[in-house]
Amino acid sequence: MHHADGDARRDQLGHELAGADATQSPYDILLGELDRILAEWRTLVRPHTDPQLPASRLMNSMPEILPRLIRLARTGAMEVDDDLKERIARDHGVPRREDDVPVDTVALEWDALKRACAHVLARDGFVHGPAEEALRRIDLLIDDAIGFTLRGYYQPELDQLRGRGLERREAEGEDRRRTGDRRARPSGA
Repeated sequence: MHHADGDARRDQLGHELAGADATQSPYDILLGELDRILAEWRTLVRPHTDPQLPASRLMNSMPEILPRLIRLARTGAMEVDDDLKERIARDHGVPRREDDVPVDTVALEWDALKRACAHVLARDGFVHGPAEEALRRIDLLIDDAIGFTLRGYYQPELDQLRGRGLERREAEGEDRRRTGDRRARPSGA
């Protein structure tokens, strides 16, 4: 009976890992399948974008952003690094505004990137455990990336607010993020 239980468990594990190389991490799979992820992403977002938008403009900086997000996720980063924040705003958010991509479509694009990563992992047999953890980490970083995309998208409006106290609020917010205190503090308190 014990032998049959072991066989059943091995069969179940084999089914869950069908096609997966047990020596590779989900991050290795994702980094090795960047082209597949981006192709999946294009398939998911294309119905929601202007058909006149050239593929190069649709893709813009995503091939440079995606591997950096995956590498950050692999390190356990809780937020996008400063260099990548700037790149996302400048090279993804600004072009989306220039191309008149609706803001809800911009958010949909990032959601599609999460789904494309999950689809590629699932096709390679990574669906539980480490794959779920990798996808949670990527999800966290993509949520951060959405904010910086919007920062680039709304750069003209943000530029108009310069000199009206926005810099102070940004600095206070950055201080709270560094110290882990998310509560708002009145200035002078």
